[in-house]
Amino acid sequence: MPRKPGTSAYELASSIPGLSGLEVGGGRLLDRANALAYKKESDRWRIRTVSLYGAFPQGTTLVNAGAPAEETLRKTIQAGELVGATVIALGGFFDTCPKMDSEASYGPCVELLKKMGPVAADSGMSIALELSLSLAEYQKLMGLVGHPAVRPYWDATGTDHMGHPGDGTKGLEVLGSSICQMHLKNGRKLIEERHLLEKHPRSLQPDRTMSIDWTKALPIVKASGFEGWFAFETPHASPEACVEETKKNVAFVMKYFS
Repeated sequence: MPRKPGTSAYELASSIPGLSGLEVGGGRLLDRANALAYKKESDRWRIRTVSLYGAFPQGTTLVNAGAPAEETLRKTIQAGELVGATVIALGGFFDTCPKMDSEASYGPCVELLKKMGPVAADSGMSIALELSLSLAEYQKLMGLVGHPAVRPYWDATGTDHMGHPGDGTKGLEVLGSSICQMHLKNGRKLIEERHLLEKHPRSLQPDRTMSIDWTKALPIVKASGFEGWFAFETPHASPEACVEETKKNVAFVMKYFS
């Protein structure tokens, strides 16, 4: 999808066989009129709004989460309820990601999520966390929050790329059914192509990382009990390329789930 898709993304998504939902930026849906416009297009093209990717006010992150973060998250949950989403995704990477060896860093995040987990659950939603943590750090954070509506948003490629090689695939098996949504991506290549990724500028790993071998990873996902949505996070040169390349990616993934 275009980086700023707007409602036109629903029409584009409807032209891709096997694609049945979209993840959209939650910030623009905090305005009720915008949310209703998205809902209208979702219904028109029969493409679900599966998840909203939440955005906090400028200067607010999971590390310094407080009243502004809580207020925005409540509004995002309300918007998600209006458009029929089941997942509210929250991202935190490097400077905006809680440091799990410092209670001063992860404490505000844990407090926010403990409070908002029940709110999301009451609306039939989960809060999904996409972070630059290692697998062990993810497990620690999930344990501290301890609410079933707060779950990992797993990005195997991103986990490896951001400095935790091997944890991406391992997390698919270890976290399994606790994952509520999953990013599928492979740099600028099709999902089925194995290659060296460009080095992440913030990764502490000295070398480039090999991309995920999805021919091995997807059977792990199938056996894990995962029942959430896959979200393709893939760059394309044009809307036409998006359609054709996503067709190939969908067909490749579905081979493992037919």
